[in-house]
Amino acid sequence: MALTELGQFPVGVMTLELGEEPGQQPLSVWYPADSDAVAGMETEIFNSSEAIPEAFRSLIPDSMKSPVETNSYRDAPLAGDNAFPVVIYSHGFGGHRDVALFLTTHMASHGFVVASPEHIHRNLPAQAFGTAESSPEKDQADVANTLAALKSAFGEGADTARVGVIGHSAGARTALDALANEAVLAAIPLAGGGSVPPEAAAKPILVIVAELDLTVPPERSLASYDSAPGPRKFVNLAQAGHNSFTDSCPVILAGGGLDMLEPLLGAEQVDRAEDGCTPENAHPLAMQAALKHLATAFFLASLDGRLDVEVNAEFADLIDGVDLADYREDG
Repeated sequence: MALTELGQFPVGVMTLELGEEPGQQPLSVWYPADSDAVAGMETEIFNSSEAIPEAFRSLIPDSMKSPVETNSYRDAPLAGDNAFPVVIYSHGFGGHRDVALFLTTHMASHGFVVASPEHIHRNLPAQAFGTAESSPEKDQADVANTLAALKSAFGEGADTARVGVIGHSAGARTALDALANEAVLAAIPLAGGGSVPPEAAAKPILVIVAELDLTVPPERSLASYDSAPGPRKFVNLAQAGHNSFTDSCPVILAGGGLDMLEPLLGAEQVDRAEDGCTPENAHPLAMQAALKHLATAFFLASLDGRLDVEVNAEFADLIDGVDLADYREDG
């Protein structure tokens, strides 16, 4: 069974604060919502241009500003009396907290409280204004502060002792480093590098890479898999690229690329943004479907003890447009 369809829960969404000042460091949270409470409510519409610094918005073509239906309900109450496991999503360098709504809302519908902190030291505005920095220490502070914020907002409804972390690109290292946190039980490094901390040897990881990734070659991620001493799986998605796993990729593909942004970003940054989003790549919607299944199945098994779901090579046969370039597992 491929877990590509929404789960049993409607999805609530709220914005919490990690910074001391309102709006300084927002935290987006998606979670299983009470089905009776959302009856008659309108779902959240996300405008991707809100993630772009205001000074640059006029330079972005209208085709890149289309609103996104998130199928989530703003500030809806949490479902029931359950204690839901937590998944933290860590965005990449120059990214933002709402870059993978297709995935974060999907996992929430399957029974997770999903939180995505804005890493303000390496997010899109920081990159645009030349202040972005790589700081594993700040990344892990964001992880710890996210768990504290969820505990404050949801109480026992968010089980902050059963936590998984998935991170894309620079966030992959954040995900692996987070395994040193006692509460973090499993991690998915996605199209990135890093290594498993020695104190987390027994915790499972799922390494997901893109075969044609020009930004982080698959060999670099394979090194993460090879160095992991505990249970590990490795999935290399054929014809995928670095940004095949973001909301922007289908838009970039449909719009014929980002050549119009070259005067603003430069050729190198345009190439990075288009990595995975060209006709030569596997269709990004197929790659999104693959990631929905892989992440949901892995965390259901690792955090919720589900025995009826697992990650194996056969999943690719169940999803149109998905092929494997490589699959490995050990432990």
